[in-house]
Amino acid sequence: MSEPLDWRIIDRHLAGEASPADADALKRWLAEDPHHAELLAQLRASTHDDRPLGADAWNVDAAWTRLSGRIAGERPASHLSLAPQVAESSPAVRRIRWRTVSAIAGAVAAAGVVALLWRTPSTPGQSSATSPTREVVAARAQQTHVTLIDGTRVVLNAGSRLRYASDFGRASRDVELEGEGYFDVVHDARRPFRVRAHGSVAEDLGTRFAIRAYADGSPTQVVVAQGSVSLARDGASARPARLMPGQLGRVERDGSVHVVDDVDVDRWVSWTRGALVLDGLSLAEAATEIGRRYDVRIVVADTELARRRVSSHFHDASLPDVLDALTLALGARWANDGVTIVVRSADR
Repeated sequence: MSEPLDWRIIDRHLAGEASPADADALKRWLAEDPHHAELLAQLRASTHDDRPLGADAWNVDAAWTRLSGRIAGERPASHLSLAPQVAESSPAVRRIRWRTVSAIAGAVAAAGVVALLWRTPSTPGQSSATSPTREVVAARAQQTHVTLIDGTRVVLNAGSRLRYASDFGRASRDVELEGEGYFDVVHDARRPFRVRAHGSVAEDLGTRFAIRAYADGSPTQVVVAQGSVSLARDGASARPARLMPGQLGRVERDGSVHVVDDVDVDRWVSWTRGALVLDGLSLAEAATEIGRRYDVRIVVADTELARRRVSSHFHDASLPDVLDALTLALGARWANDGVTIVVRSADR
């Protein structure tokens, strides 16, 4: 298998700054597979259109099938390196480069700076050559929009991962979520859509719903915006809870499902529109949310302060604005040492 091509080579090629070595590497990559030329043409076109960056305009599986359809049966997929380092130069070149990043991520995985990887399956006895798993990653400070091959649309929040089999949609429609996702599911009674998250399973019954299941020890939570969802602990013998619009289901550690009526659905899904909602969280929990959203490390230095509850709603706010608002309300202060943001009581 050939080495994956560093996307920055394409970046420099489209910006007119490719070196002779870049040109040679690109030429070899194009010669390896006729589909690579099609991908390059799509990227070139995307750098000159007026589509907003991050627009939900890519069908991930359709693009993958079109560009790499024969790979799954022959070998693990090569992928473009999408490390988000971008050299700055003129505004025009920066615009081209960020469109290149967005286009590559869209054509290969999803809108935003993400990576589509292949992992060996976790089921014992399953062959990675015949059943590879696709993984879409939303990096910290990023959101990712994914359209699966069945038409189901998914929005992943920062620091989230979605995994599914390469033959998704043929016999089953199971995905695995780590983090937070919003699902607009195309219903198919013959092949239910299931989301597995931290030992819980949510099954679509014709639905739009959000799931929160970060690896921080908190319970899996599901909020239904439309339709209904069956929610249960995976493998539990108890009858699943059926959630209707406006209900929240929380899977407790003992496997039971606690249902809350009349929740503010918009509060739970407003993150898909860029909002940051901190509703009744401790400051320590809020620090984790803010750190994930802005890709920073925040430490609350005082134990008592860390337990204080905060409720705030931000939209398109800068990190300093968020920190200023919270610390002012709590009688605290914050400082950035260049590596970590430390929040402490104002009198300390």
